Amino acid sequence: MFNATTIRWSPITVAIVLGITACSSGGDSDADNAQGSLPSPALSFTASAATVNEGDSVTLTWDSANADSCEASDDWTGSKSLDGNETIQGLAADSQFTLTCRNSTGSVSETRSITVNSSVRPAPTLSFTAAPSVIDANGTSQLLWTAENADSCVASGAWGGTKPVSGAEGTTALAADARFELSCSQNQGPSVSRAVTVSVRPPSQGQSVLSGAVDSSYVGVETSGFVYVFSGDVAPDDRDGGSDDPVFVTPVIQTENSCSFSYQVPQLSSGRYTIAVTDGQTTDRPDQNDQLTFRGRQVVDVQQSGSVADFIAERVLTVGPGRDYSNVAAAVSAANAGDVIEIDAGVYEDDVVVIRDNDLVLRGVGGRAHIRGNREIGFQSGNDRQNGKGLWVLRGSRIRVENIEFSGADVVDDNGAGIRNEARDLTICNGFFHDNENGILGGAYGTLTIEYSEFDNNGYGEIGRTHNVYIDDGTSSTDKLVFRHNYSHRSNVGHLLKTRAYQNIVTFNNLSDEDGTGSYNIDVSNGGLTFVIGNIIQQGPGSGNGAIIAYGPEGLSGGRDHNLYVAHNTFVNDRSGGSFLQVNGSTSLLWSLNNIFAGGGTVYSGRSPDSEAGNVVAGDPGFADRSGRNYRLNPGSVAIDAGSTLGSADGQSLDPQYQYLEDARRELRIITAQPDAGAYESQP
Repeated sequence: MFNATTIRWSPITVAIVLGITACSSGGDSDADNAQGSLPSPALSFTASAATVNEGDSVTLTWDSANADSCEASDDWTGSKSLDGNETIQGLAADSQFTLTCRNSTGSVSETRSITVNSSVRPAPTLSFTAAPSVIDANGTSQLLWTAENADSCVASGAWGGTKPVSGAEGTTALAADARFELSCSQNQGPSVSRAVTVSVRPPSQGQSVLSGAVDSSYVGVETSGFVYVFSGDVAPDDRDGGSDDPVFVTPVIQTENSCSFSYQVPQLSSGRYTIAVTDGQTTDRPDQNDQLTFRGRQVVDVQQSGSVADFIAERVLTVGPGRDYSNVAAAVSAANAGDVIEIDAGVYEDDVVVIRDNDLVLRGVGGRAHIRGNREIGFQSGNDRQNGKGLWVLRGSRIRVENIEFSGADVVDDNGAGIRNEARDLTICNGFFHDNENGILGGAYGTLTIEYSEFDNNGYGEIGRTHNVYIDDGTSSTDKLVFRHNYSHRSNVGHLLKTRAYQNIVTFNNLSDEDGTGSYNIDVSNGGLTFVIGNIIQQGPGSGNGAIIAYGPEGLSGGRDHNLYVAHNTFVNDRSGGSFLQVNGSTSLLWSLNNIFAGGGTVYSGRSPDSEAGNVVAGDPGFADRSGRNYRLNPGSVAIDAGSTLGSADGQSLDPQYQYLEDARRELRIITAQPDAGAYESQP
């Protein structure tokens, strides 16, 4: 008969099975006593393994003879049965287990040493819940999570930022259903992701809706911002648990496929409220006083039928026929930090300007405003119109350029740009750059965001140092390029995207040579932390370089992480031969996951991936219309359900939330079962 119990030691758990030894009063024992001699004790002591991985367990088994007692020492302790077994769980380091068994004549000891392989860890696990999961409008929920075998966690969806591996956090007041995503990972290792949805009950009868537009001049660099709603006519303040806390906090949301923003509060009682915008909500902790900067304060009388309150630009300068200014250069000269310059749709010939003010928004209205160069831009010191660099040279911080077309940039050294960026935290939205020597040229200082924009036929002949997009490095390892939902195609000899940025997030774009004469589709010249996720990447037959993506072709620069993640892309090689991924052999980490590699050529050159799964390599994977460059999947495609859920790595989700939509737009990617390989999800 055996009895089992569990004894918990710190830091490991030991499961003990005690064997009950039956003792006989038969003649052998009597004979030994009569002779006055007791045999020395004997011991058999074994371990189920001599080497285990970190976090694994090992079972110790022993059997003694002629012993009265047994005692454990070293990395386990206490009295032990005369025979039995124990499972030592959660081994974290090399361990030594000694067992000594005794009787009146002496003792015997055996030691078993266990080597723990710390280079291999169990995969991380994550428990993530919301309590409650269903709330009334304007209510909150508590998010609770615990991750095992993880080093860091990153939130996305309706919340964001780095999180501890276990914790609890309250949501803001929620106006509508919200999906909260959390991904926890090991350092340069596997990750696990979970999501919870907090559902919001419809507003009760008699409740009101408050909504409105938010001018992009209120929008921050890394976050669109939040609208705080306070009861009565008050001065806006943070959440700190006091009576003056906001009654509602709602995010500012970017309108799909556009450069505009709005907010909505679905449930408020009729009455007077103060509303204001801040981009500091992510640092607003509800249990203490935080200093937030609010803008656009206004007092609104909310009616039962619903109310609209827009956050309009504080000062607008207009450009165009019959407007405040006839050209952009004049408006920029008159502008102050924080102003909005609205430019009527139309053509502005040789409207060359250097922009030095901070926090400016320059936007086309009524359609794109077209800045067209017709002459060579020379260089003359102190002469902005002869800056020698490009049509627009940006030097201020936090500038937004929206709905502007640039063409014909031509400078004396054949390296002119539609936009030459020397600014920090620049955002370009819905731009069109074509027939320039460079579309965009300049550094990634802070966060350089380029979205919903088209680049076509930029580059200067046979020189090969001009490109559709050419991003230089910044000054800090946190500087990054965010390149999303763009259409870069038909570059003239140069690359569709060339970047030297410390970090690169290249997501949900179409980068296609088509019938052009471009070189690399993506050139990450000096390495750096780089994510290439959810893109269409087509190499044309006229490409002058066989590699589609080149990582580190000009050497890996110091002071940055050389990790490359390539996931859920559709690669199409219409050129004879070449390679899909040409990766510097000294690259620290290469993951290639859930991609389609269609056409001829070698998949990898330079080095092999550290992690490779879910890829489809096929001459014809089953596109809807390859000759027409429609790379969506036919019902019988081999890429359907070929992928797997990936989670996140280095703080970035590898699972695609969107997919590219024609004309530099995006649409939600809806995954109903196993993810498909490539940039598109098939529909049932």
